Amino acid sequence: MKRIVNRAVLIGFALFAVATLILWRHSVKMTRERDRYRQNTEALLTDMRRIQVDSTRMAVDVKTLRLTVSEFEEYRAQDAKLIRRLGVRVKDLEAAARHHLLVEAPIVAPVRDSVIARDTVFVPVQSVEMINPHIEFKGVIEDSVLTADVRIPVTLNQAVFVEYRHKFLWWRWKVKGVRQIITSDNPYVEIEYSEYIRIEKKK
Repeated sequence: MKRIVNRAVLIGFALFAVATLILWRHSVKMTRERDRYRQNTEALLTDMRRIQVDSTRMAVDVKTLRLTVSEFEEYRAQDAKLIRRLGVRVKDLEAAARHHLLVEAPIVAPVRDSVIARDTVFVPVQSVEMINPHIEFKGVIEDSVLTADVRIPVTLNQAVFVEYRHKFLWWRWKVKGVRQIITSDNPYVEIEYSEYIRIEKKK
C-alpha cells in the first residue's frame, strides 16, 4: 500500500512538474509576444527623428518593426513579391529595409553661347552647366528646347543598434527595441521615409 501511495505521489509530482514547465514556457512565449507587440506599436506610432549632422549631412532615427515570416508576407506583400523575384526565399530573410528618398535641387546656372558639331557642321546653341560636389547638371538649349543630364551622387549609411531598457555604468540589460539611423551625404537628398523590419523565426 505504501509503495502504491509513493508511486502515486511521484506520478503526481511528475505531472505537476510537466504542467509547470508547460505553463512557464507558455508564459515566456506570451511575454515575448507582448513585448514584440508593444515595440511594433511604439515603432509605428513614433515619427522619424531628423538629425542635422553637419552642413551637408542629414540623418533620420527610426525604430524597428519585428515581424514573423507570415506577418511579413501578409503586411508587406509587395516587398515579399519583389524579394522572391530577386531569387531569395522570404523565410531565409534576416531583415528587410526600405527607404524613400526625395531629390530636390534648385538649378542656378548661367546660360552661355556655344557650338556643337552635328554632321560635320557647327551649330550655334546655348549651354547650361552647374557642377559642385553634390550635383552635376549639364544642358544644351537648342531651338528653345533644353536637353540636359543631371547626376546627383548620394551615399546612404545605415547603423542598426540595440536600445536597452536599463543602463548602469557599462552594464546593459533588457532589450527595449532595435533602432536604425540612416544618413545621407547629399544636402539635396531628403530621406522621406525609412523602414527596417527584423524577420523573426517562430520557435
